[in-house]
This record gives sequence, C-alpha cells and structure tokens, in this order.
Amino acid sequence: MREVLACVDFSDATDAVVAEAAELARDRGGRIHVLHVAADEPVIAGYDKDDISPYTRHDRAGQLVDERRRLHDRRPPRRRRRPGRALVVMGPTIDKILEEAERIGAGEIVVGSHGHSGLRHLLLGNVAEALVKRSTRPVVIVPVRHG
Repeated sequence: MREVLACVDFSDATDAVVAEAAELARDRGGRIHVLHVAADEPVIAGYDKDDISPYTRHDRAGQLVDERRRLHDRRPPRRRRRPGRALVVMGPTIDKILEEAERIGAGEIVVGSHGHSGLRHLLLGNVAEALVKRSTRPVVIVPVRHG
C-alpha cells in the first residue's frame, strides 16, 4: 500500500493535482494526503496593539482556518475504510513538503506546474523544480492547462 502526497496551493492546478494523486492512490491501494503549505507568520505579527493594524494574529488565524476548510473541501470523497487526510502547515514550502512525505511514507509526491518565466520555469515552476532536485521520492508533475 502506497500513500500519495498531493501538494496544493489553491491555484488553477489544484483540482488536477488532487485528481492525479487520487488516481495514483487508488491504483496502488493507498491513501491520498492533501497538503497545503501556508506562508509563515510575519515576524512582526501580533505586536500591533491597535485595531487598525493591517495584520494581527487573529487575522492570520482566520486565514488559516479558511485555508484548512478550502483544503478539506478539495479532498476526494472517502473510499472504503482508508480515507486520506487534509493538512495545512506553516513553514518553508519545500522543507514542509519533504517532511510530510517522510512522515506519511509517501510513495509519490504530486505537484502542479505553473509556467513561470524562462523555459525551465515554464516547464516545472519553482516548487516542482526544487522538489525534483531534493526529493528521494518520485515527484509527479501535473501541468496547468491555461485557456
């Protein structure tokens, strides 16, 4: 049985990444785990005492709750007795993805490509490129289809 880690960022690639990961998990008799790595809390968050603060811990907590709800909504329906998990973590994106893959014993990591400037980034994207370089596990890259 192989666990599959689907890494999403709520972009246009999210549904395709989850679908590909769900198919891999089904084919391997494993579970899909859907992961979103949220941006770290700014160093100065929470130090503002005024209500007019542009950013407070309360605001960030609300954003994280919303991201968790959105992630849970994207998780594929339960199949049989082995439902997957939806997880939001904060920290450096690549490090957190690799940590979670290790923790769950992922057989594959599935990510989307976004098409950034330059040929290499057009094909892979920053996160996908870094995962391919650093991961000891297979990385499945799902292209974003624009248009």
